[in-house]
Amino acid sequence: MLHDLLFSLLGKPGSFVKQFDNSPFYIDESLNLFSKPEIVQLNQIVNLGYHYQQIDNFLQNQEEKSSYIKALVFGIDNSLNDYRQTILTLEQEYLNEKMFIVSQLNVRLQAYYQILLNLHTSINIIQQHNMRGGQILDYLYERTLTGNDKLQLIYQNILSACYEVLFQQLSSWLQYGQILDTSDEFFIQRIDEKKKTDQHEYNWDTSFTLNIQMLPLHFISLQMADKILFIGKAVKVLKGQQELFINEHQQLIREIEVYDSFTFNRIIDQLQKQVGEQLVQVIVDKQELFIHLKNFYLFILLNNGNFIQQFLSDCQSILQLPQTQQALQELNFNLHKMDYDQTEKMEMFIYNNGFEYKTFQSLNNLQIKNNVIQTINILRMGPARGPEDWSGVFRDVKQSIENGFTLQIVFKFKQQLSKPLGGYSILQVPQDLSTSLVLLFCQDEENGVFIRLKLDQQKVSSLSVESKIKFKEEIIYKWKLDKIDFSEGDLHSLKINYQNDELSLIIDDTQSDTQCKTDILPPSQWKKVAFKFQKYFQLELGRCMVGIKQYGQIVDLYTWKMIGSNFLNDASWSGLTLKYQVDYPLSLLITPSLQEKFQLFFRYLFPIRHAQFELQQVWIKLTKKFKKKDCKYILGMHTQLMHVVNAFYHYFQMDIIAVQWSKMISRMQNEINFELMRKIMDEFEQSVSNQLFLNLQQIVKNIFQIIKFVHKYIELVNRIELQHHSLINKECYKLMVEFDTQFIALFNLIQLLTKSTNQTALFQLLTRLDYNSYFDNKTNEKF
Repeated sequence: MLHDLLFSLLGKPGSFVKQFDNSPFYIDESLNLFSKPEIVQLNQIVNLGYHYQQIDNFLQNQEEKSSYIKALVFGIDNSLNDYRQTILTLEQEYLNEKMFIVSQLNVRLQAYYQILLNLHTSINIIQQHNMRGGQILDYLYERTLTGNDKLQLIYQNILSACYEVLFQQLSSWLQYGQILDTSDEFFIQRIDEKKKTDQHEYNWDTSFTLNIQMLPLHFISLQMADKILFIGKAVKVLKGQQELFINEHQQLIREIEVYDSFTFNRIIDQLQKQVGEQLVQVIVDKQELFIHLKNFYLFILLNNGNFIQQFLSDCQSILQLPQTQQALQELNFNLHKMDYDQTEKMEMFIYNNGFEYKTFQSLNNLQIKNNVIQTINILRMGPARGPEDWSGVFRDVKQSIENGFTLQIVFKFKQQLSKPLGGYSILQVPQDLSTSLVLLFCQDEENGVFIRLKLDQQKVSSLSVESKIKFKEEIIYKWKLDKIDFSEGDLHSLKINYQNDELSLIIDDTQSDTQCKTDILPPSQWKKVAFKFQKYFQLELGRCMVGIKQYGQIVDLYTWKMIGSNFLNDASWSGLTLKYQVDYPLSLLITPSLQEKFQLFFRYLFPIRHAQFELQQVWIKLTKKFKKKDCKYILGMHTQLMHVVNAFYHYFQMDIIAVQWSKMISRMQNEINFELMRKIMDEFEQSVSNQLFLNLQQIVKNIFQIIKFVHKYIELVNRIELQHHSLINKECYKLMVEFDTQFIALFNLIQLLTKSTNQTALFQLLTRLDYNSYFDNKTNEKF
């Protein structure tokens, strides 16, 4: 009889220990073998067998490829050896002494009641929540925080077994820059799976990312995870360049095989410093970083006066023609024949505001936030884990939206929208990630399916040590949809258009995953609402971040396209941009995103420099053909325009770009940390953007309004030979009056700005513009 009882303790019910339909074990009372008090005690004892059975079923029936589950199984199996040995000892004692006392057996097994119940509960929770990777580690760590010493030791041993998997993954990443992970359980994942001819050619920012869901936060902080991510990426570069100090690197990694948080953090910091210094050495010395940076300064930022003067002289007739592909080719032909070694690395192109991702084989210029995974040619956005409740993808360069745009998305929900209420954002057009204009797809029993346009604003308020986040939500409009139910797996096409302060959208189901119908309804049937971005956002040059984010749902993104406008959209050659070729691995520091921002500076400065050049050329024409008394207003207008354009151009070039560039180069020459060098360059870009007024839209508009006055003036002067100069003088006087009004408005804006900020450069600009107080006196006259 005792043998049956002992077998039941190993998960095998027998003659008097019964089990019904996988339920807990119980004693068969119909056999009348035990008294009622004994049955109560025996039921408690055989319940141990039930927990052991369920645990053993988990151990025996694991076919998963998950390394962490395999380690968990190994750790639990080892932790049960003591229990199994106790059962074996009880059997040997019975065989020797032939005595069986229920209460004595109960006492001998007392320590295992909490242990087996706890292990069984843990297995159930891990399975129910489908825990993987760092989630398992975090959960096991929580279970070690108990006052039961035996239970604590068991969980520590299980945790140690799972730690071995983590350390293998860490070692592979830190030593070789490779991800040892077949089940997406490591907290670093590759998101750009596109096969490339050069295995070393990858985007530093988007090829690898943190998978926060798999990060064991009790062991590795977000800050430390960023450092680990950096080390592996740097190792990939250094191994490709054959510059990694292998022996010293491996010795450091071996020191973290035994878990100790202090040692671990120290080694990671040391590894980061080591590979960072080696990476800087490769890029600065072998890739001649500062020579390439100087070329950006001279050509993209237009600080080589001889170069831009020669280019404008050679291409003056071409730039007076409309934009065509042939004209662009002629510009590049003239560029490449110029007597500069660097021109072979440069190319002119027309920047068309917007982007297009027909598929997502490559994630260039995209920022991935939280749980987003690249799957074949699509992006899958899943539920997020951590302080934020959303996942999303953003274009990493701000897009011009104020003058109009069209945004088109093809997507599907992997699950049907929840009832009675569920909402998932597909379009986000934020100034930053804390202020968002959101299209929210919703469904409830009362209204059915609808789309809500709302504004979300996130504000952080400090209360003593901790910060609290407050959200402000404003519902702007709601569209009712009659024929679309967002069923699970249906493909949808969403097209959003913004023109003339009106936002309109159209959405439709598509029947094929490969072809999307985009014009299924005429524009008259589009859902429309009056909307002004200026009312809700302080746009930087009419631009903001554009992205897609979702909450608590799985959304597959198939295509994404945006067409927008430039800030000087109605001027010829407004999108002309100079591109400088940067090769790998230099492109890891001078990133495509940073290059695009430098190109924005070129598009901003080039029209001003071009206007300056045209005014210089027309002055030669005027002084050769006409007397001063015949062209009083024409010459006066020229002097005024030339003064203003020169003032702005010299302010931008000498007071801002030259000064900030000198500071940046000085800091970088003394820096040996790769990430800090990237940060210094980003700070330069941000500082120049601010001081060029790119975040003050009205000032930029007024500056380019002045450029338009220059073009109007040039047109007037070119008509002198066709019309009498007295008629041109009258028209020029009217233009001068308009110019004075426009410029005084700009002058007042800059004066107001000097009162709200203490930027020395702004006072220098006012001095350049108004060195004799001419405009200041005019402003006072108006008031």
